[in-house]
Amino acid sequence: MRNNREIPASSLALLSAGLCIPIQFFFDLPGGNHASAAKLNRWRAADAANTEHAACSRAGFNVTTDHILDWFHQEAGQLQNWEWFEDQVDLYEPLEPTDRIMHPIQIGKRSAAAERLMLAGNRDFYRIVGSFEEKIIQRAMQSHRMLEEVPYIVTDEVLDVIIKGLRVRGGYRKVTMRVTGPQGAPVTAVFSKITWLDTADNVREMDCVEA
Repeated sequence: MRNNREIPASSLALLSAGLCIPIQFFFDLPGGNHASAAKLNRWRAADAANTEHAACSRAGFNVTTDHILDWFHQEAGQLQNWEWFEDQVDLYEPLEPTDRIMHPIQIGKRSAAAERLMLAGNRDFYRIVGSFEEKIIQRAMQSHRMLEEVPYIVTDEVLDVIIKGLRVRGGYRKVTMRVTGPQGAPVTAVFSKITWLDTADNVREMDCVEA
């Protein structure tokens, strides 16, 4: 810079990342182009972060409730840039007043529900979750209903049920969010993390009817 040499774009990118300032800081842009450049830079940053998170998740990166809430605020509740945790989230239709159970859009392959409730898809959801006591289903539906008043809710839950002859007993922290899907339709997203699990009962066969 002292010798008035042109700085390579790669160096500007490193400076931008290292100093945590927008790359357009280094350019003398007209007012109208400045806003569009800032928007483009934010999009590129979000895309890069999403790619990095996705790679980390595939490598075993532990997604937490804080990560999910940070994502929710960064994306303003839009269901986008979520590929890095997509397989750990369940999506549901918003509840109707007459609904007696939640209606899944998709069950994440690695979500807590899929892994602990042994759900292989929507059909399993109705067969297994639909067999739970009504108070358990109503408890789950309550967090969905609360999204009429708040954008998201974090709850600590306890589950003690029999599934396929095994007792599943444990606690989990659940984030229930009101998000907007790609087509602009409202969607309920649920992310859960196991907080404790009674494994002694889980490996013991129970004398009961399969859920």
